[in-house]
Amino acid sequence: MVVAIDEPTLVTVLGLASLTSSGLFFALAVVARHIPGVRYWAFGAFAVALAMIIDGPRIIDDWRFASLLFNIPFSMGQACMLAGTMQFCARPNTRRIFLALFGIAIFLTVVFTFIHPHDKLRITSLSVYQVIINVWTAMVLWRHADSFSRPVFAVAGVSALLQAAASFTQGALVLESSIALSYASPELPLANIISWAGALLNTLIGNSMLFLLIMMRLVSDLKAAAERDVLTGLLNRRGMRLHFDRLLSRTQAERGSIAIMLLDIDHFKSVNDTHGHDMGDRVLQVMGQVLLNLGLPNTTPARWGGEEFCVVVEGTNGDAVTELAETIRSGFREGTAAIGVLSPGRTVSVGIALAEMQVQLDLSSVISSADAQLYRAKLAGRDRVALAA
Repeated sequence: MVVAIDEPTLVTVLGLASLTSSGLFFALAVVARHIPGVRYWAFGAFAVALAMIIDGPRIIDDWRFASLLFNIPFSMGQACMLAGTMQFCARPNTRRIFLALFGIAIFLTVVFTFIHPHDKLRITSLSVYQVIINVWTAMVLWRHADSFSRPVFAVAGVSALLQAAASFTQGALVLESSIALSYASPELPLANIISWAGALLNTLIGNSMLFLLIMMRLVSDLKAAAERDVLTGLLNRRGMRLHFDRLLSRTQAERGSIAIMLLDIDHFKSVNDTHGHDMGDRVLQVMGQVLLNLGLPNTTPARWGGEEFCVVVEGTNGDAVTELAETIRSGFREGTAAIGVLSPGRTVSVGIALAEMQVQLDLSSVISSADAQLYRAKLAGRDRVALAA
């Protein structure tokens, strides 16, 4: 049974669909300019659309120029989609890989179109090229999926893998064919149907999954922003409360001791009154940087409010947490001393409370105990650490 399809119309419609995807990617690139990879996806979809729209009507009589105008932008688009995926997943050397793949596509197209014209080798080699790119894309999506969007990464990876399977099948059918082939191999309609089915799947489903990944990344960023203090980069009070909830939800085997440390910058109001609120912000940023630079496992800092900060330390004891508090205290003094007008530096008072993470633990009581110790440190003259007995 001979399967007949209106291939020029199908290719043109796919090109228009890809062009629509490109427009959406470009729009998202404006809205989500901080998200890496979106511009690559936009240019990739545009290049694929350009190739299909030019090739679809089959208005170019010279097959060699038709080959150049289809294969080069189409292959460039595929390389762009891989580069965008790698950039989105924070993989290194994205630009170099894109340029190398684009160069390979140009080489294969030019060699088997002009230097050594051979339809079978051109179609087969470019099919292998597309297989490699799509398998590579699928592997990046599967291996570097974030927990928030893992199912969407998986579906996008499956879509890329199915397109790779379609390209592989097309290449295998062309390679095994014993009949003479011409440009676009109309003599093998089944191979073309499979190839365009893969392209259709990727355009409709693959691109939709990439749109969804961008939207979910935006939601994740907004969620993180809602839990972060903009000035210091630390968790805010809401973020720390959510961290407390996660601690209390742990199983009995995961629980252990916990220390809550409350820190208050001494005489902070005088910094604002004497040097202005910009200087006060700089002092808060110094404390934020000191806490972020701790880089200790099971240690979570937050800006508790105003000039007050909170640090939660899991699995510790009185001596270790006191030593950590002293490290913070000295680091803050040194950091503020580096600001010329604040030399010899500002000080901070610290109150600490320890507890065991039991099911019935009342964290509010532990926080109140740490707050009482902070008040005791203030009364004792400030610039010191007080630990609950």
